[in-house]
Amino acid sequence: MDTDVYHVLLSDCLLAVVLFGLFWYVANLSRSLRGIVTWGSAHLIYTLGATMLDAFAPALAQSGRTAAAWYAVNVGTLLACAGMMGLAWSIIQFAHQRALSRIELALMPFAIALSLLAWALRGTTDAQGIALSTVEVTALCLMIWHLRAVRESPGRLPARLMMAGCAALVLLYGSVAPGWIGGEFGIDPIWVSADLSIWFMLNFCMLMLTSLRAAESLRHGAMHDVLTGLLNRRGLDTELQNRIDRMPTDAALAVIAMDLDRFKSINDRHGHATGDAVLQSFATAVQSCLQGQGLFARLGGEEFVVLLIGPDASMAPLLAERIRERVAGASFPMPEAYGVSVSIGVCQGGSLRDPFADLLRTADQALYDAKRGGRDRVALRQWQYAG
Repeated sequence: MDTDVYHVLLSDCLLAVVLFGLFWYVANLSRSLRGIVTWGSAHLIYTLGATMLDAFAPALAQSGRTAAAWYAVNVGTLLACAGMMGLAWSIIQFAHQRALSRIELALMPFAIALSLLAWALRGTTDAQGIALSTVEVTALCLMIWHLRAVRESPGRLPARLMMAGCAALVLLYGSVAPGWIGGEFGIDPIWVSADLSIWFMLNFCMLMLTSLRAAESLRHGAMHDVLTGLLNRRGLDTELQNRIDRMPTDAALAVIAMDLDRFKSINDRHGHATGDAVLQSFATAVQSCLQGQGLFARLGGEEFVVLLIGPDASMAPLLAERIRERVAGASFPMPEAYGVSVSIGVCQGGSLRDPFADLLRTADQALYDAKRGGRDRVALRQWQYAG
């Protein structure tokens, strides 16, 4: 084997170790994302296996260590097949952000079985080359198919580049199949350079994709309440500013402030886990009333707010009463019958040009009116700009 090719393949192994560390780091930034560590691990395993097959086995054979070369060929191909199918697993998990189906899980035994079959029947470089090429082409086609699911910017471009790279590898690996079948094993330096260059691009694009998804996940976590999935105060301010930038400043804005009645007693009597479940159920009940209207946020504890913008703002009192009735009639996850109700304050008559903090303060004052009036009711205050 050419010494330069040998060194390039060893360098590729070192790069695979570094890439594994980078993918592990990105995965830890957003633990909820699937497929990131799988890619780094599978790529490392595939690279080690391919290097054993393409570099160490020929080197051992040239030095006269035939038995060691035979094991390097078979063990290396086994690792490469497993790693290649692991890469396909990674793309399926990442593109769809879901667990693997039973059929998809069966792909790994299929890949390993092909290598073991080639090992049992012949155990030669050519036999294992046929097995590996079959697994590579199958896995790459699966990757192309599932990468189509990544359609939104900014991930669309790197996903399409990965699809192009996978297609190029299908042609590249398919081109050596006649040689494997004919018993003519050989590594061409140009072929190796093309192979490594494409894999470098694939890893770069995958790192970009995972970083973009991780950043989006972190942004979502910073803007949303962990328990209910609703906007938090920062997210509400950001979304409101986006609406202000896109809509006329004289567009109407109504604020609905809500507070669960006697929520502290729910926590004290049934525990915080039950209290959390009540908050989640409350959020679901309110969302069923909103039907996509306005902005819904949890400000903290049992305090929630709904913003209605534009023509929807005139419906704020009716919506508030609908929410109150829905909550009063809803079933909440508690071990015994315990009525859950909500007090609601509505600030109407404001617009996007008015200070939101003042509108919210007026809605809170209306909320206190509802509390003082006996709870489980809606109170209304008209906005009056103080100048």
